[in-house]
Amino acid sequence: MGSVEYDDYDYDYEANLTDAEYEDLVRTTLWPQTLEKTFVVILLTMMVIGVIGNTLVVIVVISKRSMWSQMNIFLTNLACADLLILIFCLPPTIINDVTKTFWFSEACCKSILFFQNTSVYVSILSLMFITFERWRAITCPLKSPLQTTRYIIVGTWIVAMLMSSPEPYTLHLKRAEFRRPNFSSTWGTRCIASWSSETEQQYQIVLTTCAYLSPLLFISILCLHMSRTLNKCEVTVGKRQLANRKKAVRMLIAVVCLFALSYLPVHLHNIAATFDLLGRDLLFKLFESVALQFYVQSLSKGIRSRHVLHCKW
Repeated sequence: MGSVEYDDYDYDYEANLTDAEYEDLVRTTLWPQTLEKTFVVILLTMMVIGVIGNTLVVIVVISKRSMWSQMNIFLTNLACADLLILIFCLPPTIINDVTKTFWFSEACCKSILFFQNTSVYVSILSLMFITFERWRAITCPLKSPLQTTRYIIVGTWIVAMLMSSPEPYTLHLKRAEFRRPNFSSTWGTRCIASWSSETEQQYQIVLTTCAYLSPLLFISILCLHMSRTLNKCEVTVGKRQLANRKKAVRMLIAVVCLFALSYLPVHLHNIAATFDLLGRDLLFKLFESVALQFYVQSLSKGIRSRHVLHCKW
């Protein structure tokens, strides 16, 4: 929403309104319709379920020392990343969608996107390492598991924070421009980036390549190699052990497919918005479905003790 316009209203009608009445008009125009309210109810329900599910994952693993395996620690790390989005990013996103207005400070404008991106990158990097560790256990079974889990987790958060830094740095608050002279209101305020369209397009290409295509290619290659390796060692490995390994690989492949399908609409939406490939009205409609899918992923990871996307203001 670049500026607030009221083409359905008469200029004389607007001129006769007081500032308070004009602000009521703005609020009425920006207030959500029935479909948007339904969308908000769904997101709130998902937030509650997602917070409960991911919190239970963390509590169960932390409370039982017998569950402190490398895999469970990484799953707990993923649950913490999801809680970061569900608690710090989803509520202001809902408020922003309900009122078409960003009501918080500029620091909050920057930090929300920073935490959201950090959580996404932590999930991606963790999934890459989990896949690598499974691949290493299958292709090099005599090697002991890596004993540097805590350092890897700290490293993923540091790398994720570095990757998340550029975009929030460009964000700032922009008040809506109204047709009435000398009228100012918080309604319609947006949290937007200040860089040029060319820079944003280049950044989006790099982001899609580094945060989606490259990880997906890396994980897919390892999964394919694991499947081929297991098919070749049916004679040398016991049936029960082989069945367990194949089950683990199938589960990992399912997670990879979920990752690919969940993040694809997000990146397609962001590319379409950045390069203005679709009409603005259609993009706003697509945003709701993309945001919904994004938070569904956070929810599903909590329920299944596994693994959330990226929304833009």
